[in-house]
Amino acid sequence: MTTKPHNLPQMFAEMQRRHQGLVYSVIYGISLDAAETWDLTQEVFVKAYECTDFWDDGFNRKAWLVTVARNEALKYRRSLRSRLRYLARFCGLEGASEARELENRLIRAEDVARLRELLAKLDDDERQIITLRFSAEMSYQQIADEMQIKVGTVMSRLSRLKERLGLEFEEEEP
Repeated sequence: MTTKPHNLPQMFAEMQRRHQGLVYSVIYGISLDAAETWDLTQEVFVKAYECTDFWDDGFNRKAWLVTVARNEALKYRRSLRSRLRYLARFCGLEGASEARELENRLIRAEDVARLRELLAKLDDDERQIITLRFSAEMSYQQIADEMQIKVGTVMSRLSRLKERLGLEFEEEEP
């Protein structure tokens, strides 16, 4: 049985500070919902805190966090709540949340809107590949393993996506 370190609260706070942006990026890249992403990010860290093997030597914390973040985001996307929130946004019934306001302070609003538009044009698999490669900084092989597809498929899809998104950025430049 694994024993938790005696200074766990300090170690956990440091680990959370170091990986919060990564976990947020992975979840947001799939969910496209800033308010829900903050909640799901915290849920991932609660699961990490409760995971008995998390502090073992040789345990790959970053890979574990990325996998759990991805799974939580995918579960959210499939949920009824997600569908209802999307419908409310579509109908203009949802106001700005504190999380969205914080996001806009951290990143310029026009960049966020532009990125949202581009990501919204992608399907789930395409968003996952982009997010895992550039937010989680995973290798082609790690992405292939995570998504259970061939590494060549990852490479070709990523190449086409980069070209497609690059062209869309160029077209939108004033």
